Amino acid sequence: MSKDSSNNYFVYSKNIFTSLIFIFPFLLIYEIICFFYFKGLDYQIRNSADIIFRRFFDSFDIFSEYFYPISLLALVFIIFFIKKSEFVNFDIKFNYFFIMLLEGCLFGLLLLFIINDISFISFKSIAYQDDFLLNLYLCIGAGIWEEALFRFFLFSFIYKILSYFEINDSFLSLYIAIFFSALLFSVFHYVGDSGEIFNINSFIIRFLAGIYLSVLYYFRGLGIVVMAHVSYDFILVSLPLIYTS
Repeated sequence: MSKDSSNNYFVYSKNIFTSLIFIFPFLLIYEIICFFYFKGLDYQIRNSADIIFRRFFDSFDIFSEYFYPISLLALVFIIFFIKKSEFVNFDIKFNYFFIMLLEGCLFGLLLLFIINDISFISFKSIAYQDDFLLNLYLCIGAGIWEEALFRFFLFSFIYKILSYFEINDSFLSLYIAIFFSALLFSVFHYVGDSGEIFNINSFIIRFLAGIYLSVLYYFRGLGIVVMAHVSYDFILVSLPLIYTS
């Protein structure tokens, strides 16, 4: 990242190094809450996308507990190695991180208006969640791991594959990547032991949310889309300003 680019908020905030540093405190909070909340219990509640990653490493048997965090660190180092030319001139700008926090929250609020319509502020029906800590934990987990799985990996993979096969229309590649990553994102919520019972309305809502988040990821990067997802979920389940039909 050049000096001029580092002084451009929109370029800086989209950078992968910026995103990783921005996300790390939230990941730390997620793991700390998990440790203390489920301490002494014989189970843990984790985000389904997080479980997908963990089940892959379960195949390593006794080494899975150690291989999982080591692999995450290895992935970070691989990213740093691939992007090392950008990292040389990388500066940590805390004022930009604060703006990213605000921007992500605003995009999350915008998604709430788009998906649930503006009437949610009419106070026709108020829903309270009585476990703030668990809500925070689940929302952070969803924001980090679902965006890592469906945007950082799946969307990027589809987009790169289409580019590899030399599809000349870059917009077509983008549309296809957005469509399929959003579709799988929506389907994801209805599969597995913790999956919900299929409902066409919630499926469409999640599909539209997936499109929104994919577009946001493409234009604004991983850090912003994670914050948007976290804030959207947290507002939806935790604040008493929820419109329900």
